Amino acid sequence: MRHEGLIWLAACALLACAGPALATCTLAKYGTLSVEMIGERPTTLVKVNGVVTRFTIDTGAWFSFMSRANAEALGLKPVPAPFGFRMGGIGGSAIAEIATIKNLGILDTDLHNVDFVVGGSDAGEGSLGANLLDFADLEIDLAHGKVTLFKPDGCRKSALAYWVKDGDTYNVADLHPSYNLNDRRSFVDVTINGKTIRALLDSGAVATLLDRRAAKRVGIDLHGPGVRPGGRIHGLGEKTYQSWIVPIDKFSVGTETIQHSEMLVMDGNFGDGSNDMILGVDFMLAHHMYIANSQRKLYFTYNGGRVFSLDTTSIGAHESAAANGAGGEPKTATDYALRGQARLARGELANALADLDAAIRLDPSSADDHLIRARILLAQKHPDAAMEDLDKALSLDPKNLAALLLRASLRHRKKDAAGAAADLAVAQKLAPAGSMQSRYIASLYVAIGEPANAVPLLDAWIHVHRDDSSLGSALNERCWARALANQALKDALHDCRDAIKRDGDRAAYLDSLGMVYLRIGNYAESIKAYQQALARSPHAAWSHYGLGLAELHSGQTDAGSAELKMARSLDKQIDARAAKFGLGAPVGSPAKASSAQPSR
Repeated sequence: MRHEGLIWLAACALLACAGPALATCTLAKYGTLSVEMIGERPTTLVKVNGVVTRFTIDTGAWFSFMSRANAEALGLKPVPAPFGFRMGGIGGSAIAEIATIKNLGILDTDLHNVDFVVGGSDAGEGSLGANLLDFADLEIDLAHGKVTLFKPDGCRKSALAYWVKDGDTYNVADLHPSYNLNDRRSFVDVTINGKTIRALLDSGAVATLLDRRAAKRVGIDLHGPGVRPGGRIHGLGEKTYQSWIVPIDKFSVGTETIQHSEMLVMDGNFGDGSNDMILGVDFMLAHHMYIANSQRKLYFTYNGGRVFSLDTTSIGAHESAAANGAGGEPKTATDYALRGQARLARGELANALADLDAAIRLDPSSADDHLIRARILLAQKHPDAAMEDLDKALSLDPKNLAALLLRASLRHRKKDAAGAAADLAVAQKLAPAGSMQSRYIASLYVAIGEPANAVPLLDAWIHVHRDDSSLGSALNERCWARALANQALKDALHDCRDAIKRDGDRAAYLDSLGMVYLRIGNYAESIKAYQQALARSPHAAWSHYGLGLAELHSGQTDAGSAELKMARSLDKQIDARAAKFGLGAPVGSPAKASSAQPSR
């Protein structure tokens, strides 16, 4: 990779650093990336061959990368990577290719012929990795929407927490290099319950995470008191892992100690053994950080509020004073919006709303700010106010894809299938084929009762995601859509079987399989699949309903009637939902009609 343009960047304005410790130290500012928190992902806008696109800032990626779908959407042409080269991460390894961006616009300049690794699971955007971010010192201030790259001069013995006022304290930790000389990522030692392990600073991870091997080393018993199941963890590779939420008595990094917190433990390991733990974006949002690669030191101060995403008791605690001290009050609409997005990511909804109100007062013409405020209002359970903001956003920017998708989802929730379909029709023209947005459109088409429209979108997504960790769920989704539409049932059967082969006998997959067999008329196999689904998810109305229909068609009148009764007790509108797709009890069997749109 070549870095033309960095000489120009080094000529940017010098910062005179305040404080006696920095009297002889200056920091040459390469530039600042404006960071928008989209959910729990820190993102920034760059130009790829002149086209503005969004990338995730991912300090946990040793090299910048993107999925094949991202590469195709950007018009890039990946070529095979050198023989034997594979991508590795959570979930295993994946086949890798290389795509070269001729002109990458970043930090107000162009870098030429920049290589990206292509492959692995799709996170929705490409990622800027440590090879681009950690060639210099890196300041990460996600709470104020900024990542800045510095070149220090004369700062070898200076404390580089330059934002700290005289008399205030800061934390410091030693940085450790990777075992791989080509890996620029940052590692620190952390202590959990008195035991030291190695952690990676990973802004691309949505939550702080321990692997099971490290959890055992620090004495965490996954069968102990206070441990409860978490969700499934997925990353770059094909596999997904079960997780647990565990109590942590004492956690320390450098000079900072946190008492009585909770973290996620993954039922797997991080692959190459370079780290035991990931300090995710939740930890970074809670701190103002300076990664001093020039000194192999990490300087950081606490912003207030929760440090780990699972800690809901300290949301907003000490947040206002700490955040203001670290970065000062915003001055522009953009500053308010960036801080508001960070606060939304941390669950600080009231403060986030206040920031977006201020941003919109300063600049009412920003469609994106109305979209952000709509997300906050939805999180606060104010759907009507959110709809007003979405309508305003789309009046300002009718092609705002994110606003279209959010409004379509909200219209579906409000039982406005026609309005949702109208938004999806526009969104479908804007979303790149095979993108994560196109898959979301497919899921909404199924939800509003138009499964046939979902199938071609899922076809395109599956075609470019053969190594993706969520391929199994996409295959199941296509199986379900085909079964509801009563189309290509042999293909649907293959989809369901492939999904189960990849991910195991999940209840949703077995439910879809039962529906396909019901459509085909193989009632014995349908009954078997539905019974297996209900053994895993006993309160699934669709599974009870499908089982009841299969049993009635098999002549098991009493059993079938009992299952239909159970389904109706769980979902009073299920007869109408089923009738939408031509499903119903045989003549002479109990049935009940109502008017409602279908959803699973």
